[in-house]
This record gives sequence, C-alpha cells and structure tokens, in this order.
Amino acid sequence: MQFYKRFRFIGLCLLLVLVLFICRLAQLQLFATESLSDEHVDLIRQSVEQRTSEFVIDNGRGSFLYRNKETMNPKQNQLVLFPFLKTVDWPANKVAKILHINANDLKQAVLNADKPFVFNQPSLHITSDQKQQINALNLTGVHALSLNRDRFGLSAPYLIGITGENQSLVKKRYPDLLNKGMVSKQTTVGLTGLQRAFDPFLISRDQEKLLYHTTGTGQPMFEDSMRLSAIQNQNYFPLHIQTTINQSLQDIAEQAVEQSNIDRGGVAIVDVSNSDLLAMVNRPKMMTNDPFSGGHQNNMLTAKFPGSIFKVVTAAASIGHNIITNDQQYNCNLGVYGEEQADRQLGQLGFKDSFYQSCNYTFATLANRLMKTDLQVMEDYADKLGLTGRSGWSGDVFHINDLRQFPEEQANTIWQSEDDKHSKKAIAQTAIGQLNVKLTPLSVVNMMATIARGGQKKEVRAASKILYNNKSMPMTTFPSHEQDGKTLAPYTIMKLQSLLRGVVTDSEGTAHSLNKLPMPIAGKSGTAETDGAKNYHWFAGYFPADDPQYAMVVANFSSQKGEETVYDVFGNIIKQMSKQKQAETS
Repeated sequence: MQFYKRFRFIGLCLLLVLVLFICRLAQLQLFATESLSDEHVDLIRQSVEQRTSEFVIDNGRGSFLYRNKETMNPKQNQLVLFPFLKTVDWPANKVAKILHINANDLKQAVLNADKPFVFNQPSLHITSDQKQQINALNLTGVHALSLNRDRFGLSAPYLIGITGENQSLVKKRYPDLLNKGMVSKQTTVGLTGLQRAFDPFLISRDQEKLLYHTTGTGQPMFEDSMRLSAIQNQNYFPLHIQTTINQSLQDIAEQAVEQSNIDRGGVAIVDVSNSDLLAMVNRPKMMTNDPFSGGHQNNMLTAKFPGSIFKVVTAAASIGHNIITNDQQYNCNLGVYGEEQADRQLGQLGFKDSFYQSCNYTFATLANRLMKTDLQVMEDYADKLGLTGRSGWSGDVFHINDLRQFPEEQANTIWQSEDDKHSKKAIAQTAIGQLNVKLTPLSVVNMMATIARGGQKKEVRAASKILYNNKSMPMTTFPSHEQDGKTLAPYTIMKLQSLLRGVVTDSEGTAHSLNKLPMPIAGKSGTAETDGAKNYHWFAGYFPADDPQYAMVVANFSSQKGEETVYDVFGNIIKQMSKQKQAETS
C-alpha cells in the first residue's frame, strides 16, 4: 500500500512537469512569440535573424546638412563582402583586378570576418565604372554599393556627435515607441552633440538592408536568395537637420588647425549678424573606430580659464561706471597684487595702453575700486556681455521642452564663493580671468559677436531647420533668439570696439602680429596659467573691424609659454577666407 502511494505521487509529479512543459512550449510557440518575458523578446524575429545574414545599407536615421543643404555625409562607393564567401570558391582575382588591388587581401579579409563588412584600404576609391563592373559579375555575397559612411574627423565630428546602440537610453527616451514595436532595443540613438539634441527627430523607424537567408552552416540557401529590404515613405522620412555650418569655412578652419600644433583646443566662428555657428573645430581628433577613446569632450563647449580675455568685462564695467580718467597712470612694472614685480616690465601705462598690452595690475586695481561700491558689478557686466547664461540656442520644439542645440555646453562661472568678493587678492585674480573664472570658447566668441553687433545679445544657433526628406519642405524652423538680460550702453560698446581694435593696431599691442592681414581685425588675447606645465592661450575677435561679419575664437589649451600658435591659426584662416572671396569675385 505504501509503495502504491509513493508510485502514484511520483506519477502525479511527472504529469505536472509534463503539463508545465507543454504550457511553456505553447507559450513559446503560440502565445508569446513576439513578446516573451518582461524584456519583450521577439522570438520570431530572433529566429529569422539566426537564419539571416544581413548588411545595413542605410540605417534609416536622419542626417545633417550644411547651411546650403548639401549633405554632410555624402555617399561613397564601397565593396561589401559576406563571410560565407570563405566556404565557397569565389573569383576574388576578378574583383581584385577591377579594383587594382591584391586578391590575397580580399581573401584574408573574408577569412577574418564573422559578419558582412565593408572592405577598406587607405588607397581604395571605387569609381562608378568599377562599381558597375563588380556588380555585373553577379557574385553571391559580393556587392559594390553607394553607402552613407560616418565621416568622423572630416567635418565637425564633435559638433555633430556620436551615435550608437544603448538599450537603456532607448527604454528611457522612447518607451511608447518601444512598446509599439516602432523601435527596438538595438535602434541607434544619439549619444553626444547634435545627434543627441535632435535624436527624437533623427531616430530610425525603418532600415534598408541587404539580406541572405542562410543554412545552419552560414551558406546562402539559394544562389539568388539575396533580398533588398527598402525604407518606406521616403518622401517625408528620414528627416534632415539643416545646420548653420558653412562647408568651405569649416574646411578652411579644419585645415588651419591641422597645420598647427594645437592638440587640445580648437576654433569656433560665428556670423556676427545673427550668431549662427559657421564652423567649429575641436582637438584632440575623434578616432573613427573608437570615438570615445582618449576622451570625447568638445573643448569649444567646455568652461576654461580665459585669462586676459576677461579683461573685456573689467574694462566694460570700468567704462560703464565712469572711473576712467585720461591722465591716470598705472605702474605696470608691478604684478597683479601690486606687491611684486611683474614678469613683463611695461612701465607706466594709461588705461588704453594697459588694455592693448594686457597689464594685470591696471585691471586688478580697477576691479577693486569697482567692488568697493558694488559687489555685483562683475557679474552684472558679464551678463550684459552674455557670459553668465549658456550661449547656445534653446527653446520648446513640439512636445520637447527646452531643447538645447548644444547639450554638452557647460555653464560659465565668475565667482565660486561670496567671500571672494571681499578679498582684494581674489578680486584681482578674477579681474584678469583667473581664480574661479571659467568661460566656454562658444560664449567668448559670442561675446565678440555681441560687441561687434553693437551690444545686441543673441543665442548661438547650430541648426536652422528640420527638413523633410525631399529637402524642400521644412517640418519646423529654429528662429534666432535674443539672450535675456540687460545690454551695454552704446557708449560703452563704442569704447570696447576701439580698445579691441587697438590690441591689433597699436605697435605694442599683444596681437600686433595680426595687423597686416587682408582684413582689419579687432580682438583680445588671453593667457591663463594652470596647475600644469602648459597654459591656456586664447585669441578672440571679429573682422572686418570696420564692417564686422565674422567673430572667431582660437584656443590652445596645451600651449607652451611664449607660443604664438593661436595668432598663426587666426591669421591663416583669414588669409584663406580672403583668397576664397577673391576667387569668387574674379
């Protein structure tokens, strides 16, 4: 009897396990094939993927255009090879002969591949005729295609930004689209730059793919098993972001920085009339195969010690508060605190010459006079020059609140502690752009544009429109925005313009080497000491000084003492711009 009960219990347990197994099998095969578990795993899709070898021709993500609507990522002819070629005898010699390359290189690349890939060699540039010849061979797994390939390092890569797969970001940003199956966890998203800022408009909902259904060994099932998966509704999508970047000016700036020894820093150029960003170059270079290696910080959007660039603010406050007299002389043989000898012995200088030659003692003295009567004076005048808030364009776009076109732009700082406002030495350091003063190059170039414009403050735009795929109809536009806050008085602006011009024209001015350029320049240099062996060296200004059209900042954040690189880059860009204009008018 006891044996019978035990046997029945074991039988019931086995039956229960069998029922559970059948239920699980039914769940997998019938009820949850497209959304298994909390992770919503699509079993059908994954089953197809296991039997499919595919290459994405176009990931369906929106793209970026220059201001003239030319694409920033033009299509290039590329050779695409599938890994199953290693299991068959294919005429690599014929392909190599058409491309004038070594056939062994092709074969070795296939042997090393575990997924479809683009065959690349530095000297390989496939012509339209070569593309046609390769495709005429009708080789399974060998295709010459026109592809949009990433162009890191070629055109404002830090501004445009990085994309990649990030499942947590997809869940966070697009839970509704994910639940509806309109995007997947593997959908490419924008991680930095404009790619991040405009990701909701750029994200792909469809892809164009080259697919082969394969056997268990990875070989194509049939000779003609290749299939092309096309993007739907191409009249409207994907969208294009029309940037404000001037292609020729961007190329000129890139070349000038490339020829210099700036390995940390860069260039930013804006249109004086509206503060549209025309060019942005950042160093160190972004690595194509590993964009996050070595740091991916955009130094043009990072707050740094400005050094004497900040004397523009101290000068504006001194002019605005009317504490400047023509006969006042300052002992510029003294250091910033007036207690030690200066590194540069400049003698007795008035206010204007102190600005031209960048005398620290003068501006430390003036700032301490100002702070005795108004503890907010430095912040107030920094604000009037657009330096206290972020400079980049922001606003509400459709359902997106406070879209920022420069999502990585850091905030500027003037003071870090209220106690510093009562310290003579802290005030002196602040007056010359040291201690806790940090400004982004973007805000500095925008300050120069503000002065050149006559005091009107504007936000810097990097994008002007979102266009439908046909490029003729805008989905939305980004109007020019003025910055909040008060502005400088016309008299103060006029005096600042004169001072900035004198920095270049005066024979003792710190930027006198720029006086013989094809266009007249107005600007200010700055050198900030850091804890390391190298300094931050800046030059920011606008040109032509008599009819301002452009504002530019060049920054070298790894500068050796006495190095003139920023002036060389600034000058080379202007020379090339002048040559280009002459060529256009001739």
